[in-house]
Amino acid sequence: MEADKSKVRGVVSEIGLERDDEHFRSFNLKINIIIKPLKSVNYEEGEKLMKQFRRSLLGKEVEITSIIFRCPECGREFNNEQGLNKHVKMAHKNRKAEKKIPLRKEKKRG
Repeated sequence: MEADKSKVRGVVSEIGLERDDEHFRSFNLKINIIIKPLKSVNYEEGEKLMKQFRRSLLGKEVEITSIIFRCPECGREFNNEQGLNKHVKMAHKNRKAEKKIPLRKEKKRG
């Protein structure tokens, strides 16, 4: 439960390379993340959140895991919910139509 409290949601806005200061021919991967608060915040609240993140994250090692949206029909994986929804509409539209067609009951003769 404690791990869930420390999780934040955000969108990766940029990924790039940055030269390692200690090793000339070595590079580090740089990832910029835009954090999405649970609710809309004003400037003062945003500054307060920024200070909290600075205290808790700057200079510390973090573990980043990606969120995968898996198609329930075929198992294909997507980076975002929008991609999954588009896939389901395009790739599985016939399956949904088949499910919605009611079966006709045969009339008993006799």
